[in-house]
Amino acid sequence: MNPNERPEAQGLKQADFQPDPALYRLQPWFSMLALAADWGLIALALAGAMAWPQPLAYVLAAIIIARSQLALAVMMHEAAHGVLLPWQWLNDALAQALAAGPLFLSLAGYRAGHLKHHQAPMVHDDPVAMVFGINDYPVSRRRLFGRLLADLAGVSYCISAWRMARGDYRDILPVPQQSAGARFGVLVSILLANGLLFGILASLGHPWLYPALWLLPAITLLPFMGRIRAIMEHAGLPACDDQRQNARTIIRPSWQTFLFGPHAIHYHIEHHLYVRLPFYRLAAVHRQMAARQLLPAANVYRGYGAILRDVTYSSSSEPRP
Repeated sequence: MNPNERPEAQGLKQADFQPDPALYRLQPWFSMLALAADWGLIALALAGAMAWPQPLAYVLAAIIIARSQLALAVMMHEAAHGVLLPWQWLNDALAQALAAGPLFLSLAGYRAGHLKHHQAPMVHDDPVAMVFGINDYPVSRRRLFGRLLADLAGVSYCISAWRMARGDYRDILPVPQQSAGARFGVLVSILLANGLLFGILASLGHPWLYPALWLLPAITLLPFMGRIRAIMEHAGLPACDDQRQNARTIIRPSWQTFLFGPHAIHYHIEHHLYVRLPFYRLAAVHRQMAARQLLPAANVYRGYGAILRDVTYSSSSEPRP
């Protein structure tokens, strides 16, 4: 799927509902404000850790930074769909420099796998289901607890990186067509973003904050938050042509969506139906669809706790069919 194309809603008849065409109009200033807010939170968290060198301040800073790293990943996701900015070259360049690069990622590589996910979520070779490990739910609560503990300990990140390097996902992850220059640009963006961050912290007399409050949250808290986000979106749902049936939505923003579903990614049914809508339009489309009773009640939630309960079972119980 070309990120510049505007597909019709999948599994939803056009006669039932179509968003107003004006909602597809991009507002670059909104995306830039969101990116600035993400980096502003990171700066505030680091400044707070410098000003109050106490364990509690470090923990709070790590949580805020990991959440902001997840928010940057969502902005990369927006760019993968071509809806961060209306100019494709700038959309890609800015997302690589300010979102993907700082997280040691390639926008082009992410886009290739993510658009494959949108074509058929939760099928056997869905890259998102396989890489995030959400293809075997429901699972026991003990197993879920173990996975979340492995995330927080950094074990999941190391295992995933090893599997990626070993080529375990070679058959399911599409390889983007990139020139040598483009691949070099990705490497430069990673080195420049992280080098600049380290250099600023070192110049302020706190070089150790880079490994402690940037790298460490990225390999512990970020996988933890990312797993919960991925579980909310698709875990335990069947592969289905009607994409209302294999995605979930949390109906309103809260502290939970701030941590695990930034930039309206928690309106995930709406996103899967209308992938060319920017994140700041999803709430409006959600309200319109809800008013017309076009959302499956079983896939609409108020918070993450209920979802985690629904995709798990007690160790003494039989798995749900």
